[in-house]
Amino acid sequence: MCKLFIILMPLLASESFAVEVADLYQYPVPIFSQSKEERQHIAPQVLRQVILKVVGDRSALDIIDLSHILDQANILVEQFEYLRMNKINEDVNHPDRLALLLKFNEVALEKLLTDLGLLTWGHVRPDVLAWLAIDNSGYRTMIGAYSSEYDIPTLVKKSAKLRGLPIFMPVMDLQDYLAIKFVDIWEGNFSESIKMASQRYAPEVIIIGRISMQDNFNCRIYWHALIHNQSENWQSKGELRTALTAGIEELTDRLARYSMKFIRSNNYKQHVLLRIDNVSNYANFSRLMNYLSKVQYVSELQLSSLSTGRVNVTLSLKVKKRVFDEVLTMDLVLRKENTIYNSSKVLHYRLLP
Repeated sequence: MCKLFIILMPLLASESFAVEVADLYQYPVPIFSQSKEERQHIAPQVLRQVILKVVGDRSALDIIDLSHILDQANILVEQFEYLRMNKINEDVNHPDRLALLLKFNEVALEKLLTDLGLLTWGHVRPDVLAWLAIDNSGYRTMIGAYSSEYDIPTLVKKSAKLRGLPIFMPVMDLQDYLAIKFVDIWEGNFSESIKMASQRYAPEVIIIGRISMQDNFNCRIYWHALIHNQSENWQSKGELRTALTAGIEELTDRLARYSMKFIRSNNYKQHVLLRIDNVSNYANFSRLMNYLSKVQYVSELQLSSLSTGRVNVTLSLKVKKRVFDEVLTMDLVLRKENTIYNSSKVLHYRLLP
């Protein structure tokens, strides 16, 4: 039997980052042929998986009838591609298998989901740093990004990727080994050593995992999550791959659920004024306005005033400024300026080249 105990909490560091997930609206699936009939037959199944990635929370879909959307699966396909996938990553001893990658139209699908009353999680998601340690019949070690024990890093990353959750592990180089000991992870709490060692990776969320392996890969996994000071517990069981996948799926559900709860609780139009410098010509102005019109969580955009090198824009936000700032930080189009203009209603930025 295998037991895995994981704690999740926000990183207590000076700076944290989210990750923009680029492939939310596509999904690969193994197939037997390149026939049009098989592609059209499998499209609704693939679309259901894409919707799960986009929405993020399985429980939100359990109460919704998706048949109207799934019936339009082939119409919503924007692009398809045939790939060769290996059951065991980069293993030349195992034959490749044919796979189909379907990409769906983001705008059309999001509108259909909105019409059903479903919120989408968005492209910007918290990146998760996983510190894992394993005890295999007395053999104890820490699991890093390049560890080979039971192929755990690959299993975790694949499970997370299919749900659109950014997750990574420490490299476990000399710097990590000097900062972290096995007991730091095995104790299952966030010591100063864990907090300090995590700062080099600057994740938004960190997890600590304790894995106890026994015979036949059987596992019971205990999960403990602390998400924005809220403690949550769950468990999964079965073969190691199944149990890890189930745990990652539940983790993704809970993170998405928290995000949706946050968006719903802030379902108002918060008006803010952006003062944006370095807008020196019409090309810059056009680039700026085109960018702001597409920024996630912006519901309304209005030009307030123009002056030499500066544009004042009024925005209506569907979320708090902190979330909006994270999106702008990721996009690297605007840089926040620390000036007297920054207040509850005025934000000062500079347009980057």
